[in-house]
Amino acid sequence: MTFGISRKLTLMIGVAVTLSILAMSLQLYSLHKILWKDRQDLIATQVESTMSMLAHFAAQADAGAMTLDEAQTRAKEAARAIRYGDGDYVFMYDPQGIRVMHPDTEREGTNAWEATDANGKLHIREMIQTAQAGGGFTDYHVARLSGGDPQPKLSYSALFQPWDWTVGAGLYVDDLNADFMAELQRSGIWSALLLAALIACAVPLSRSISRPIKTLTAMMGRLAQGQTDLPAPGATRRDEIGAMARAVETFRAATIDRDRLSAEAEAVNARQAAMVEETSRRATQLQQFVAAISTGFDTLSRGDLTVRITQDVAPEFEAIKRQFNDSLGQLDEALGTVVEGVGIIRAGLAEISAAAHDLAHRTEQQAANLEETVAALTEVSRGVDESAEGASSAQTSAETAQHNAQGGGEIVQKAVSAVGEIEESTQKIGTIVTVIDEIAFQTNLLALNAGIEAARAGEAGRGFAVVAHEVRALAHKSAEAAHQIKDLIGTSNLHVREGADLVRASGTSLVTIVEEVSAVRTIITMIASRTREQSQSLRSLSAGADQMDKVTQQNAAMVEQTTAAARALEEQTDQLAGKARQFRTSPQKSMAGVPASHHAAVERAVAAGW
Repeated sequence: MTFGISRKLTLMIGVAVTLSILAMSLQLYSLHKILWKDRQDLIATQVESTMSMLAHFAAQADAGAMTLDEAQTRAKEAARAIRYGDGDYVFMYDPQGIRVMHPDTEREGTNAWEATDANGKLHIREMIQTAQAGGGFTDYHVARLSGGDPQPKLSYSALFQPWDWTVGAGLYVDDLNADFMAELQRSGIWSALLLAALIACAVPLSRSISRPIKTLTAMMGRLAQGQTDLPAPGATRRDEIGAMARAVETFRAATIDRDRLSAEAEAVNARQAAMVEETSRRATQLQQFVAAISTGFDTLSRGDLTVRITQDVAPEFEAIKRQFNDSLGQLDEALGTVVEGVGIIRAGLAEISAAAHDLAHRTEQQAANLEETVAALTEVSRGVDESAEGASSAQTSAETAQHNAQGGGEIVQKAVSAVGEIEESTQKIGTIVTVIDEIAFQTNLLALNAGIEAARAGEAGRGFAVVAHEVRALAHKSAEAAHQIKDLIGTSNLHVREGADLVRASGTSLVTIVEEVSAVRTIITMIASRTREQSQSLRSLSAGADQMDKVTQQNAAMVEQTTAAARALEEQTDQLAGKARQFRTSPQKSMAGVPASHHAAVERAVAAGW
């Protein structure tokens, strides 16, 4: 329900009156409690004074100043004389309800245990029970001693324990109720006068507020209908109504301006309609472009780098489309380059593994050949030692050569055979040295290839490049040692050939041996000396062959290290391939920039799953 301003003002006044009445009621209630409390305090004070007096007489009796009966009699006489209020008095009862003391002496000694008031209440019994419970108040209705109708009375009772008496005092409260009703009547009159004054003020005030507002409301209704010819009434007032009237007048002026601007707005609306249509078209283009971009990014989030925006877009979005496609193209190309690098690395690793395997096989062969060479050199050294011993024997026997020409001829034949064997052994050693030289050349070539592949592998092949460099150094040393051995063998061959020629010359000149014994002894001495030199050279050659055997063993260990490094690099390459598998790139870019020699290896790597 909606209330008008006048009703709201009336309601406000009614609420104020209600609150005033409520406050007055609370004040009257507090007044009633205060009056009642004053009466309670008065009778309680009388009972306490009487009990103090009884305590005095009880103390006299206990002290022996008087007997108990005398003390009780004097106490009752003193209490009977007590008066307060409007002829009110003090009374006493024993536990059985017998009146011990009463202003009317004729009532003393009577039993009031069953006595009732005008409403049938056993008020004497209740007062005795209240006193025995610790003391308290009892209300009832009885007539005054002077007679008349029963009136409301309030009594206070307490127990005097030394004599087991209930001491009480009371007050009639009919005058209290009369005073309260008089006060209530006065308050009601004042409330009625206040209400009348409020109504008398509220009605004109309500009309002075509601009537101008109704007028302004009607004015605003006419303005809503387009009637702007009449000014707003009350605009000259200085209160809130005047402010409202001025606001309505401002609204009227605004309405006039609105009508003037309405025509202009219609022209603007036409232009706005065109702008809205253009904005809608641009919004549609933007929505299509955003959908295309969103689709592209969604495909890109799944790792597909081949996605491109192919549909036509608005000219203002063409640059963004081109940048998106170019960025993905560069990313596709970069990842393709990574894929190419992985393929090349895997191809290089395959070649390195094959080369390492071949190198290991050849190293094993080289070790076997070196063992044979060492054995052959041992045999040759033994033969040379025997030749040296034979030369010494020939030197010793030269003195008897004249007498043992036939024996000398046989010795010459043996020498010729021994020299032939030495020449054959020397030729075999030359062949073995040639094989060692070829092995060193092949090892150097393999180390060179391994260094090239390690350089292609970049940072991952740096360790393998160091190993390849060491292998090349060892191969170079092996080649130098082989060349030195070859030179020594060449010198030995020359000496052997010279020795063979000399032995043959001695064979053909056997008839002149006797005459040339001294010359033969000289030649034999030379042969013995050179044979010792040849033996020393063969020992050096044997030591070099043994050193080459050790180098070959080291080469085998390095080959194993190279193979392990290649496996580690291959594992890292597989990890890189696993990362690259998460992306999809253009197939035609996976082979771009890869050398033709590695195409097959890259194709095998791609087929392997990355």
